[in-house]
Amino acid sequence: MTKEIDGYISDLPQGCITETDIYTDRGVLLCPRMTIMDSKMLEALSQYKGRIHVIVSFTPSEAHDDDTPEVDNSVTFEDSFKKYAEESLAAIYANVDDVDNLTAGVKEIGNEVFSIIDDSKELFINLSKLKISDEYTYKHSVDVGTMAAVLAKALGESRRFVHDVTISGLLHDVGKEKIPPEVINKPARLTPEEFDIIKTHPVHGYRLLMNSRDITEDMRQGILNHHENIDGTGYPRGLLGDEIGKMGQILSIVDVYDALVTKRSYKDAKTPGQAIEIMFTMSNKFNMEYFKAFLSVINAFPNGSEVLLSSGEKAVVMRQNKSYPLRPVIKLLHNGQIVNLASDPSFLSTVILNFANPIQ
Repeated sequence: MTKEIDGYISDLPQGCITETDIYTDRGVLLCPRMTIMDSKMLEALSQYKGRIHVIVSFTPSEAHDDDTPEVDNSVTFEDSFKKYAEESLAAIYANVDDVDNLTAGVKEIGNEVFSIIDDSKELFINLSKLKISDEYTYKHSVDVGTMAAVLAKALGESRRFVHDVTISGLLHDVGKEKIPPEVINKPARLTPEEFDIIKTHPVHGYRLLMNSRDITEDMRQGILNHHENIDGTGYPRGLLGDEIGKMGQILSIVDVYDALVTKRSYKDAKTPGQAIEIMFTMSNKFNMEYFKAFLSVINAFPNGSEVLLSSGEKAVVMRQNKSYPLRPVIKLLHNGQIVNLASDPSFLSTVILNFANPIQ
């Protein structure tokens, strides 16, 4: 959780991490962002008696219970819902031209996803908990709809918007049903001509849903624009910036992430950490406000998971550093030392390579 403090050094919770720089009332830097406020740092700063304004992140148990991983508040689907979603999507996608059946079925699933997210104060994304199927179409649809909803809620959007972007996410790739199967399922790299065919799927999706009373124009625009990029390099229309719309910009981020971490016949899946690193190199293609919010809710290495460090050591993830998903707080297994990878100067060159034990 984060907290804005407009007061004094004595108001800083021990163990918190500064999310912004701390300055004196005369503009002199007291300490930089991502500083851990341990007892020594608080004592050193206590000599300054003036006012400060800073945003800090912390957990209520941060100063007292470092030996237990923080609860993983990731979105979780019950097995019964996973089975229902897979069977429903299979039936829906068997005849996408029946628009009324298509939208009614997707709305039922979307309402279930929305209710899970709407009832929760704070949620994170851990895809290992969402997986409903090994079948790409169904898995990807639910992943994108769910992640879009979590991201929209993190951005402070209205309940109506969160609901609608969930439905748009579930339907974002419906136009692929109009692409020849030999192109969609090709197990090798596509030719330029084949990729041009693939790039028509957002238009097909938009047209399929044009006469649906349940799908608003904003939702259709999100589906049409989910492959558009902020810098104008996307498709199908090469839109720039705000021309893409909120839903399209949100769907673009979560669609790219899920595509990277999902295994396909022609590529291996990236780890969540690898996917985020790749997305950093693509950041000019995303709305940066939305991308930063996405980083604050994605759990690349969920709490309680065992990870392998570049030093060769193994550790357990204790809690997340919001906006720094690749640099959580960890506990080294060989000596029990608690390390904040985002700010501990002895570990700034240490990175998490992968999970030490696969997440089930």
